[in-house]
Amino acid sequence: MPKRFRVALITGATRGIGYNVGKEMVKRMPLTTTYMTSRHNVDGFQSILGMQLGAAARERAKFVRMDVRDLEAVNELKEKIVKKFGGLDILVNNAGIYHAPNKSLSVFPKQVQEILGINYWGTKNVIGSFFPHFKPHSRIVNITSNLGHIMSVKNMEDELKEALRLRFNSCNNEFELDGLLLKFQRDAIQGTWRKEGWPSCGYTVSKMAINAYTRILQRQFDEDDREDVVVNAVYPCTKHSKIDQSDMKILDDEEGARFVFYMAAVKPNSHGVFPRGAVIWNNSRVVDNREGYTYNNKHQVKLPLEIPQV
Repeated sequence: MPKRFRVALITGATRGIGYNVGKEMVKRMPLTTTYMTSRHNVDGFQSILGMQLGAAARERAKFVRMDVRDLEAVNELKEKIVKKFGGLDILVNNAGIYHAPNKSLSVFPKQVQEILGINYWGTKNVIGSFFPHFKPHSRIVNITSNLGHIMSVKNMEDELKEALRLRFNSCNNEFELDGLLLKFQRDAIQGTWRKEGWPSCGYTVSKMAINAYTRILQRQFDEDDREDVVVNAVYPCTKHSKIDQSDMKILDDEEGARFVFYMAAVKPNSHGVFPRGAVIWNNSRVVDNREGYTYNNKHQVKLPLEIPQV
């Protein structure tokens, strides 16, 4: 069987979990060219990676400055990859931003705009640009968060939490989901977001949206009859310096990266069953397939599916 050369793209890949996922791919996939992007300066990272993994790794890793909000920059990289490789095999959407919630009417709308601009609309820019160019057996991982789970929402009555969950679960296509997010942005600008049943954390809403988008996107791939193209939302359970994770079992970036790598590089039909369009936390459990949930990796409840550890 001839060797198969592949290409991977990781956004938000110059620090933390993103950098370590890219490092894992470069180390463990010698026939893969890995593009690692950041909206910040990427000078010097290729040399650093080469010192960590050896000179050959520098040839397989390509660091690119790209802001996911800049559709022109996203399309430019897409054209380069498609021209050279014919399409994309692996995409890890890690680019994101978090702001500690500030309920001030002069601050919160700005937070919402920036958070959604990167975490949701930026992720959609990347996936939308590459959508026609995902090769058969492609794997897409959207990085999510514990804050994207309804149980993490604080200072909100259970009835409002359930209503919020149903809002996202009732979105059956991108148009409906986009409309929901635009409403949240309008409510934030008008100062009515709490009255309209939204939490005061833009990051939470952005990750709820990513979870819903992942489900919708898998359905699109399936309806288009794309050959074994799989997308999942994955929470690696790694430390975030600005997020309260006191009730979580936290992993280091290296261990979290190994799990994300597994989800992004798993071979077709591995183990007979593999989640599709699901939300998965790094305890190898599906936490949201619209039937069962688990809050964190210390306290689990009704779970429909387990997948093997890395």
